[in-house]
Amino acid sequence: MHRFPTSTERCEVLLCQEVTKKIPVRDEFLILTNGKRSEKNYFEALRSEFKTIYKIKVKFMNDAPETLVSHAIDEKSKTNRVWCVFDKDQFSKESIYQAIALAKQYGIGIAFSNISFEVWLMDHFAKCENEKTVDRLIKELDSILQKHGYPKGYSKDDADVFKSIFVPLLDDATHNADVVHQKRVLEHRRERQDDNYPICDWNSYTNVHKLVEAMKLQNKNKF
Repeated sequence: MHRFPTSTERCEVLLCQEVTKKIPVRDEFLILTNGKRSEKNYFEALRSEFKTIYKIKVKFMNDAPETLVSHAIDEKSKTNRVWCVFDKDQFSKESIYQAIALAKQYGIGIAFSNISFEVWLMDHFAKCENEKTVDRLIKELDSILQKHGYPKGYSKDDADVFKSIFVPLLDDATHNADVVHQKRVLEHRRERQDDNYPICDWNSYTNVHKLVEAMKLQNKNKF
């Protein structure tokens, strides 16, 4: 004979259902960026060209770093993996460091480039560690792409260039960015025994490779 659940058992089921609703979906991965063109196009290219255990979503928000991190904190209620991508650009050091401190407090990942995201793109071809302006970076990328048989050169709006040229060189970019990152860290620690890295003074610098590693990307033919 079928036994109907007691009132206590029904309450336990409802409680479990309520808790389940509040638990973030473990396989969702949100990337928030204030870069509408290069950054968004790049990460969408990675999402389309690689397999991963995560459901990756890339979202553009036209905000300063601190505000971007605040939005990321709000998103934590829906997913437990949230990263913010932003550059030094025209933002003050205070704004950058406050955003990073806030992100650390709430478990938000930060992918930062100085002076712009193009530092990370340059790492696909060679270690980018010498100080450069944004204009210089774009000019050099334009020249490199043409030498790689891409006559249109570099354009932030050209989604195809990220898929066809940059994505295949992802391993090189990760290696080059990590080498420069470790070098900067070692130089800092020789002078100061702390982890308060002056990344706003490190031109050129990027730690976007940390975000790429967190995404756990794998070639599609490995599945």
